[in-house]
Amino acid sequence: MKKILIIGINGTIGKALKKLMEDEYEIFGTTSKLENATDSMFYIDFSIPETIENFKTEFDFDHIIVTAGKEPQRNLKESDYSHVLSMFSIHVMGPLLFIKIIADKINFGGSVTFISSPAAYQGSYDPSYAAVKGAINALVRTLAKDLAPKIRVNAMSPSLIIDSPVYNRMTDNFKAKHINNSLTKKLTTAQQCAEGILFLIKGEQITGQILHINGGLIYGY
Repeated sequence: MKKILIIGINGTIGKALKKLMEDEYEIFGTTSKLENATDSMFYIDFSIPETIENFKTEFDFDHIIVTAGKEPQRNLKESDYSHVLSMFSIHVMGPLLFIKIIADKINFGGSVTFISSPAAYQGSYDPSYAAVKGAINALVRTLAKDLAPKIRVNAMSPSLIIDSPVYNRMTDNFKAKHINNSLTKKLTTAQQCAEGILFLIKGEQITGQILHINGGLIYGY
């Protein structure tokens, strides 16, 4: 059975992925809390470089899916160095350094999948969030070249996900704005996100791509 490592397995997308894939793949995850680590749940915190540098595993993986992230929280006036650093550490620097370390443990024909966002194209009220999502898109294309032909690299870009932490904190007016800005007039489900990622990891000829599962949201920016 092929092995998948889901970074951020306890998040909205991570849980949907585990549910969708657990009958077909052997699933491993990560936790940012050392006390929760097990043989199948590795301790990694992208904001703590030592947890990346010290990562060791006896397993070779077929697919790595990076779903860990930090939600948009601060506008330009509210931003400070700590917030910007945290955003880039969790979304860009941590994943990049982790892939550097684990690339030799990914089987030939395997893949790495990131989570992007329409914010990479249309911006966000949190400029740091928009910036890191744009960086992820650039990282996908760069790593796809660097790791070819052994490993494929892609990203899935969802719109607002129903029942995610961001969704649950949003006002009805903001939810309505997201719906109205999409071409389908619908929000995205975690199940749809998981299905999109499964499509990417099974697509042997798909690499360096951003899969937009957002109801055409980016066409309205």
